[in-house]
Amino acid sequence: MHQFLKFIRANQSLLAFGVLLTFFSSYGQTFLISLYIPHLEDTFQLSSAGISSLYAVATTASAFCLPWVGRLVDIWPLRRFTGLVLTGLALACLLLSFAIHPFMVLAGFFALRFFGQGLMSHTSISTMARAFTRDRGKAISLATLGHPLGEATLPLLVAFLIGVVGWRTVLQGSAASVLIVVAPIAWLFLRKQSKDLLLPTPGDAEEVAAAKKPWRVFRERAFWILAPAVFITGFLNTAIFFFQLKLGEARDWSPTWVAGSLSIYAMASALSMMGSGPLVDRLSAKYLFPVMLVPYILGIIVLAAVNHPLGYPAALVLIAISNGGGSTIKNALFAELFGTKVIGTVRSVFTMIMVFSTALGPVSFGLLLDAGWAFSVIFWMSAGMVLLIIAWSFRIKEVR
Repeated sequence: MHQFLKFIRANQSLLAFGVLLTFFSSYGQTFLISLYIPHLEDTFQLSSAGISSLYAVATTASAFCLPWVGRLVDIWPLRRFTGLVLTGLALACLLLSFAIHPFMVLAGFFALRFFGQGLMSHTSISTMARAFTRDRGKAISLATLGHPLGEATLPLLVAFLIGVVGWRTVLQGSAASVLIVVAPIAWLFLRKQSKDLLLPTPGDAEEVAAAKKPWRVFRERAFWILAPAVFITGFLNTAIFFFQLKLGEARDWSPTWVAGSLSIYAMASALSMMGSGPLVDRLSAKYLFPVMLVPYILGIIVLAAVNHPLGYPAALVLIAISNGGGSTIKNALFAELFGTKVIGTVRSVFTMIMVFSTALGPVSFGLLLDAGWAFSVIFWMSAGMVLLIIAWSFRIKEVR
């Protein structure tokens, strides 16, 4: 613990930069955007199928754009790239707030998912992976704490403010907070960082330019071992949270109980992130990767088999252990297997896979539920898929 605290003190500005970006990536995350959905449905007379289709199309489009823009974090000066991302996120909030047609809602969804969920987190974690070698696990685990912090605090605040001033004003306030608060603080945190981190050297740029065709990652054996684990967590996470109130209704759980369980999830995720960093530094991400989904499959089994109200927070705790620790493990593994010179390109491709999976998850669950499938059957089937992916993940030990 002493070494951990010493590491934080020595690198507090850069670590704070990472937490700042992952925290405000919440503006583009499903758990926060979902609070605007009922108001958008009422304003534009959209059905549940209509609004979810717009969301799926926007998320899918943002996924395919990520590799082309995300790779620029390897080439552009970090402050310039961060400025681009923050400006894009602020404009995304404004675009949705001024929407007068469903097509503007689609464009707003796309921009929020692209700049918020995609590039904000991508910039944070890519910076941590490049800046640290020996303590990479600690740095990534600390930077990703912004995610559970956002999950624990922002939904309550945003829901309250929407009730007081309306959804359009809240989005405009979000845009202002990015430009007036987040951007200057991010600039301040980066002010004293090393030139090697802030500015790519000519040699780096040449190497990056030679290798910066994002789709070349598909030719790597490691990609096909890592991709299923990246896909399944995004797929199931989004589907579970998207339909959590429907799940609660089917099992006589109150909406308050379901919503309150998210705080337990956020806490467990944060603790898992904190614990996984030192483990990665001690054992390596490659060693931990095959077992990171074991708590996840146990959580899915609980959702499939337990109807008692306590089953939901218990399942979320198990899922959070895998999600929190897995975030650190996967991002450290990208650097271990592919190197830090092209970490932005590699992460952007895997982020594309993750974002694409978040578009497919709710649609797939929705089709199965509309066809009459019970939640328990869907979860047992999901557990089977996770089991196959765990078995496949052990092949990572064969990759050099």
